[in-house]
Amino acid sequence: MFLIVESGSTKADWVVVNDNFTTLFFKTDGINPATQSDLLNLNTQVELLEIIRKASEIFFYGAGINDSVSSGRINAWLSNFGFKGKLVVAEDMIAAARACCGDKNGIVCILGTGSNSCVYDGQKILRKIPTLGYIFSDEGGGTAIGKEILKAYFYGTMPDKELALFSSNFSVTKEQLVEKVYRSSEGNRYVASFAQFLMLTDGEWKIKLLKKQFREFIELRILLYPEHRSYKLKFVGSIAHFHRSYLEEVLAEYGLVADEVIQQPIYKLIDFHLKHQINE
Repeated sequence: MFLIVESGSTKADWVVVNDNFTTLFFKTDGINPATQSDLLNLNTQVELLEIIRKASEIFFYGAGINDSVSSGRINAWLSNFGFKGKLVVAEDMIAAARACCGDKNGIVCILGTGSNSCVYDGQKILRKIPTLGYIFSDEGGGTAIGKEILKAYFYGTMPDKELALFSSNFSVTKEQLVEKVYRSSEGNRYVASFAQFLMLTDGEWKIKLLKKQFREFIELRILLYPEHRSYKLKFVGSIAHFHRSYLEEVLAEYGLVADEVIQQPIYKLIDFHLKHQINE
């Protein structure tokens, strides 16, 4: 029995793959060792904890896995809950690449709470544009979109229709915003939560906001790769999934096409790991 964990900053998908190839799924809050001072407490997840203690191997893919320190935090965190098997920790970019490309090449793009991209050769990441965290980066992702929405709300540039809709669905003051962003370790998740507002509205303001973000992502995280004309483009994440039509319109402006858009990579990761375990 082994476990696959695919975690962003907001949520995590867990799948248990039993020896007879049956599967069992769990969902938890996200685990990000780069932004969270305290990682997720699993003590209320009784069934999941029992599985963690029995698992022979865990493949943990996550946002914020960028060095030995972050990997070490995941190791210590799982060990604290009784895991004694083999642990493989990798960044979320590897999970997206394996889910989208398997053993083939491609340019893989993440548009979820955060954003990122890489050139993948079918086995490893060849190159990627550095990400500088949600304060500087995350173009086109939920955090960047949330920033635009909040700025429009507080600066008074949000159109009347959207302003009325936002005010009736969200309650936020400047003081609450400062507290959540600057005095907590989950500011990116909080800001990204406002991106869901775009699911409630439609019209020119929404389209302009999304297309601005997608253009920035494409120019900074796709066009800079020499392979952007020769490799297929793959997208992963809720922002890409729910706003696919606008993403495809912007891609077309640059003569590009989305070969595939996957909301959740966990299902294709199961296939990837089963294939490789069987072939080993």
